[in-house]
Amino acid sequence: MQLSYQAWINYVIKGVPTKDYIQIARPIILNSWRRCREKGLDPIGIPISARISNQELAIKRKNHQNLINVAQPFLRKLYEVVKGSGFVVVLLDQEACIMDLVGDQEFLSKHSCFVVGEYWDDELKGTNAMGLVKVEKKPLQVLANEHYLSCNHWLTCSAAPIYGVDGQVIGIIGVSGDWRRTHAHTLGMVVAAAQAIENQMRLEAAHAEITQSYNNIAAIIESMSDGLISFDGNGHVTQANPLALKILAISEETIHGELDKILPSIADIIEEILVHGRKFNDEEIFFETIRGQVRTHLSGRPIFNQFRTICGGVITLRETGKVHRLVSKIVGAVAKFTFEDIIGVSPALQKAIHIAKTTANSLSSVFLLGESGTGKEMFAQAIHNSSLMASGPFVAINCAAVPRELIESELFGYEEGAFTGAKRGGRPGKFEWANGGTIFLDEIGDMPLETQASLLRVLQEKQVVRIGGFKPIPVNIRVIAATNRDVREEVRKGNLRWDLYYRLNVISITIPPLRERGNDVILLTDYYIDKFSEMLKRPICKVDPAVIEVFQYYTWPGNVRELSNMMERAVNLAQGESILLEHFPELQQLSGNPIKIMHNSQETLGDFQSRLIEDTLRQVDGNIARCAQILGIGRNTLYRKIKKYNIVRDMEK
Repeated sequence: MQLSYQAWINYVIKGVPTKDYIQIARPIILNSWRRCREKGLDPIGIPISARISNQELAIKRKNHQNLINVAQPFLRKLYEVVKGSGFVVVLLDQEACIMDLVGDQEFLSKHSCFVVGEYWDDELKGTNAMGLVKVEKKPLQVLANEHYLSCNHWLTCSAAPIYGVDGQVIGIIGVSGDWRRTHAHTLGMVVAAAQAIENQMRLEAAHAEITQSYNNIAAIIESMSDGLISFDGNGHVTQANPLALKILAISEETIHGELDKILPSIADIIEEILVHGRKFNDEEIFFETIRGQVRTHLSGRPIFNQFRTICGGVITLRETGKVHRLVSKIVGAVAKFTFEDIIGVSPALQKAIHIAKTTANSLSSVFLLGESGTGKEMFAQAIHNSSLMASGPFVAINCAAVPRELIESELFGYEEGAFTGAKRGGRPGKFEWANGGTIFLDEIGDMPLETQASLLRVLQEKQVVRIGGFKPIPVNIRVIAATNRDVREEVRKGNLRWDLYYRLNVISITIPPLRERGNDVILLTDYYIDKFSEMLKRPICKVDPAVIEVFQYYTWPGNVRELSNMMERAVNLAQGESILLEHFPELQQLSGNPIKIMHNSQETLGDFQSRLIEDTLRQVDGNIARCAQILGIGRNTLYRKIKKYNIVRDMEK
């Protein structure tokens, strides 16, 4: 029911509302009028202009760009209904600031308050539908004299809130015009438009979420370390990532179609997935490609729809070589030592290091000769780390430690069912694990003759056939063999095949025993003192001269390994800061024997180290890096010893 002008005067102007007006007026209108009066609005004055600057408007519109874009078509449609009747359709943000509008030009030219950037909350423009929706957050219509300001009594305003996907009001849509031309269904049309905008925003939000999810999945698939192929319920390929195309050496155009025809070798697997819903884990599959045979590990899963019906599947492919390299890293099949870790300055050792460094980049086989404990595996690791195979695995096997009946399966692997107890699915051998890297065959003189024949075939043909299998598996491997025996004597006795010997003995390196390395024993002693003192948290700083005397003429049957074990035990047993002869019970009887040393027998270990460092620094003209390299110690260790023995100060003097 329309309020009378007299009722508006009695309440708003005179402040004396009549009983009939209070019964007719809506509480929402009365509350708004009360707020307007408290704010001191002049009911018969000119409305307060609250238009924001162009800069502020640009920021607001940018923040509400999605709402504006979605709402614009609905504003136009709503305007088509009221076009030519003196109405305007407005879109406001949640603070009742106009973001966009469309209306009759005649109307807009007469009413300057209907402009983009103008605020329409009731504290500025008096009671009006858009301002009330901001407060009440529900659809409202304000008719004629319900407006607080007299200048708006000719208006009717219908407005409704627009809710975002999070349930919060994000905007307001309203229609304003001459109240005499208003239609009973105007508010209903405004509410319908608001709901249509909300639905469209939900739809676009859902579409954006789906798009983002798809992009996330696509990015994950693209960045996977495995090749991936998905297919529908009919076995037609739906997607394949670049790595799958690379592994199979096929183009993106070629991969489209029926997967079992594109890759006939897995036709049975595709059928098992789609028909029986079977899952596959790390099945070894061979593919024939234009690049030759490719070995992969395949895993597969069915895809189910909402009714738990199989609607497709997915398979992943990983090249076997990559799997082996990953496993090798996990199980520790990596080379830790480099040539910088080999300590010693003796000519015999330096000659061995020189040959190893010079030939490291060659792919030819290497034969390491030396007594047990001389450091053959350290040399093998250093060669690997300086070779073209450094990025690949380093796999070591002690041929003497593997039972005779298992050596071939360890080296070459076996297929499922090859023998009683064979692991399901078979197992790759050490040569397959080492593919792309280095295999170190230690104590090769203990390898059975029948295994030597198989090894010779692998070295000649560069491929492995598993026990019980028939498919040759190509391998690209650097072979380093080692033995502590007289290799020529072993060949003469028939314990080592002569043809295998010549195949392995392309590059022969003899590692000298510790007794033939002169003063290297002192350098190694000092190294092990530092190493075990730090490891065991013991404050050892020197070795008694008597110990050095014995070390110099002891024959060291266990070589460097024996020295390491003895020094670790001595550091454990030492009570003070010195290591004494009593910490080496097995060597005490050697004390007092003629001393075969190259310096004064009264010289301490510290004296010898100081003199050795000084002499070496002079030879290299003070080059710290070169001096450390010759002495087989780190630069930081050399700096520490220079400071300890005041070598720099003495040299300056």
